[in-house]
Amino acid sequence: MAQEVTKILSQEEVLSQLKTRGYEEGFQRTPLRDFWGVLEGYTGEMRSGQNAPYLVVIYTFNSVEVIESTEPYTMPTAQLEIPHSAKAKTKMGYWGDSIDKIINAGVPLDVPQDQAKNQDYLLGKMGRYKLMPGNMIWNTQAREERPVECWKLIELREGTGPIAGTPTTPGAQAESSILLALKLLDGKTEQQWHQEVFVNPIVKADSALVNNIISRQFLKPFELAGTVTKDAKGIYTVKM
Repeated sequence: MAQEVTKILSQEEVLSQLKTRGYEEGFQRTPLRDFWGVLEGYTGEMRSGQNAPYLVVIYTFNSVEVIESTEPYTMPTAQLEIPHSAKAKTKMGYWGDSIDKIINAGVPLDVPQDQAKNQDYLLGKMGRYKLMPGNMIWNTQAREERPVECWKLIELREGTGPIAGTPTTPGAQAESSILLALKLLDGKTEQQWHQEVFVNPIVKADSALVNNIISRQFLKPFELAGTVTKDAKGIYTVKM
């Protein structure tokens, strides 16, 4: 039976529902199982379900480089459909968490979503996306959690190489530019920190981070969270 589409949502409307963190405790229409692709955009469809309408987020990718597929795949574009949910143990929850671990690496988990990067940060960037097994999701009919395959971001790339701090293989953990910037801050005044942080090659490669430091936006969420404090002499302490 064909699914009924009741409303098409714009990219802005979908973004207001998306996040990479703050989750409470899809649909597989592509043969792709592992690929590189540039996120071109996302839209949403409200579909009718058994109990109520629900939102499905459709992510569109271009410049696709296939790593694994269940059948030959030669198209340069791809789409992933993920049912929206605000809960952690869902396909959207695992998806958002995988993105958060990469784009917000080093940002304390208690920093709220409005002070962290959201999924629109991936737009125009080349990422590696993989269908990963073993994610526990509640099965209503069985009345228990069961392992489910879920799409996850496992690597992010700008230009021709990986972004500093992103894993190059599943499970790998590299030092992020954000974490490095915080380590350089510890025990220094802001002026002393600037003399080191702006010449560090890993930090310099992250233009968004450099801009945040210059505009004095970088430290605010860490200070609010108590991760970064400053004494009367202007010397910062970082609690990692």
